[in-house]
Amino acid sequence: MHEITSEIVPAIDFKGIRCIKDYSEICQDYSPYLCDESKLAHKGAQYLFFPTNEGELSAIFKEMSKRNITVTLSGARTGLVGGAVPYGGAIVSLERFDKILGLRYDSHSKEWLVKAECGVTIRDLNNWAMKKTFPGLLEDGSAETKAFLEKYKETKTIYFYPPDPTEMGAALGGTVSTNASGARTYRYGATRNWVRWIRAMLASGEVLEIPRGKYFATPAGEFIIIDSKQNETAVKIPSYSMPLTKNAAGIFSAPNMDLIDLFIGSEGIFGAITEVEVALQKWNNPISIVQFLPSDDKAIDFVIRLRREKSIRPEFIEFYSSHSLDLLRKKQKEDPKVVGMPPIPDYATSAVFFDLQFNPENKDYDYSRLEEIAYRCGSTLAMSWAGYEQRDLERFKNFRHVLPETVNTIIAERKKKIAELYKLGTDLAVPDHALEEIWAFYRSTLENAGLEWVAFGHIGNNHIHINIIPRSLKEMKEGLSIYREFARKAVDLGGTISAEHGVGKIKKEFFSIMFSDKALKEMKAVKIALDPGLMLNPGNMLDM
Repeated sequence: MHEITSEIVPAIDFKGIRCIKDYSEICQDYSPYLCDESKLAHKGAQYLFFPTNEGELSAIFKEMSKRNITVTLSGARTGLVGGAVPYGGAIVSLERFDKILGLRYDSHSKEWLVKAECGVTIRDLNNWAMKKTFPGLLEDGSAETKAFLEKYKETKTIYFYPPDPTEMGAALGGTVSTNASGARTYRYGATRNWVRWIRAMLASGEVLEIPRGKYFATPAGEFIIIDSKQNETAVKIPSYSMPLTKNAAGIFSAPNMDLIDLFIGSEGIFGAITEVEVALQKWNNPISIVQFLPSDDKAIDFVIRLRREKSIRPEFIEFYSSHSLDLLRKKQKEDPKVVGMPPIPDYATSAVFFDLQFNPENKDYDYSRLEEIAYRCGSTLAMSWAGYEQRDLERFKNFRHVLPETVNTIIAERKKKIAELYKLGTDLAVPDHALEEIWAFYRSTLENAGLEWVAFGHIGNNHIHINIIPRSLKEMKEGLSIYREFARKAVDLGGTISAEHGVGKIKKEFFSIMFSDKALKEMKAVKIALDPGLMLNPGNMLDM
């Protein structure tokens, strides 16, 4: 039996915590806290709290538990599935948990580790890591931390934090709660791969301190958590297997699993992650390449060949379908500055975008294998864009993000006439062997339906975003039906209904496609064990 002991957080005068108690005031002056990037409609909130430390957070949890009031955790609110949208009760914003707490070098794992509060953004974390300046550590850190900081500054190597959710303004705690990922998941894996330690506050107000590699499930698939009052809580982990793909759907489960992984990706339904320690990775300057190809099928072939070539290790591999390039061409004609790149060549029907590690001083770099792959797919390296200077890298990054922004603009315009319209964007992924099959299914289904659509995204992980852009309510209804077909097909091929955005409140309708009734009951049992009052994040992931 493996045990983990929680610790008591000192009580704080509840009345001293900043709180907005009037719903009308929340609506009028604090409306951003009622939504996230999903634009899902909220169901009101009685309170809005702004705790500044764990003591205050514990006091809020205990008081809300006494009053039988649910709590929705709020961070940077960059999520796309409604996780931070309140369904009544109280909103607890963790944005003031924004301090860097420590820096150290682990000689056993040979990696630099940064400890931070949950409200630190991924953008700030990366900027501080790469510039070797961590606010507050030099002034307030321990003697040991200051020594590590000086050693870190003296190293010639530049370090960064690899997980890269598309929205770099996302909060660290939120990305851990959702096991967030992005383009670089192709090479570095999702957030889970980089978390070494967390502190998580349960609904009871108790705090669990969970390092990676210390607490494992028993052979019977169980954790025993013993709190400060010596009360035992048995947590039985679900018995299903996770898909062998990039995945952000469901509570993590594996034989002999690490307790820390139960909380990573749990979408805040077990507790609030207040502090996190993550590992950094050596940064190597890249060259960005957009390889143009004569068809979508040739682009798929190019990706498969590129992944098989062991001498080439892309940081990420992104895809632009023919419809995507057509939409960008149209955008370029309207306003070339928005796209920020040269005119897309007329011969370009599809494109694959990837980064490679690159040293401009190395004149002997061999691109022959890449040239051969391009040739076999009906293209050449001369039919590509490439750049390695910082300003070029920023332009390529903008080129990657301007497409979904353009789709959002189109939908916003159509909503002026039909308010109920919204885009339908898939978040499905499949194993490597199924890439060609799922793409053929996507394309034939959409072409037969005659809908407007574009495809783009993280093809390195077989995680293509299909954006259906409805022109009427009839098309939107048909698009929803097609989305369900796509989800069933992805799961049949061994994939997932959510590769990076999580389930939240929006994707629960697809949950039963991926998980059996037994699996859902097992997940609910874990929720009840850790949050018996069902207080935290109501409506997220599971309908209790």
